[in-house]
Amino acid sequence: MNDRYRPRPPLPDDGPPTAAPTSGTTNVWAGQTQCSLDELTFEKITAARHAHYAAAAEAVAALQNGRWLSGEQLFAAEHTRSSRGWWDLVDVQITVKRLACDHAVRRVRSWARHYLTNEAPAGRPGTLFEHALAHASRIAARDFLNASGQILTHYLATESGDQADIPAPGAPVNHRHADDSAASPVMPPASADAS
Repeated sequence: MNDRYRPRPPLPDDGPPTAAPTSGTTNVWAGQTQCSLDELTFEKITAARHAHYAAAAEAVAALQNGRWLSGEQLFAAEHTRSSRGWWDLVDVQITVKRLACDHAVRRVRSWARHYLTNEAPAGRPGTLFEHALAHASRIAARDFLNASGQILTHYLATESGDQADIPAPGAPVNHRHADDSAASPVMPPASADAS
């Protein structure tokens, strides 16, 4: 099986992808430049479109050269088409409906969750080919939910703009509040009324 046709993970494990330096603040996760939610979303939309173009071009080139399409090529074409469809819906919500980027991503995420959980069963039995295409489409929806969830999580973590309070993944977290040094309302201070 050729690894070129397997869908790639939506984002690396060490955090969201970053683009060229634009804001000048550093990302505490990977020491890279942090991007805004709009930039990360636009990057994902562009990447989904380019992946779709590449998969479609490869399938067309195989057909033009007189070769049969492999299942891997069909899967890659359908997966990237479906993935592009989800990201294009986000783009439509931003450009046509004039929604804020985070609102557009959340709206399309709710549609993707509905697609995965509430899809009505088919009215008639389908072929194995139709089942495979539907499976690729569901995988693309899950990948969209994963990638958009990571982008939104990163956005919510950095929304305050104070990067110093965001721990790196895997770092121990101190749950004490800044005013924990004050006297406890439950326990009276030991030195009070000692004289």
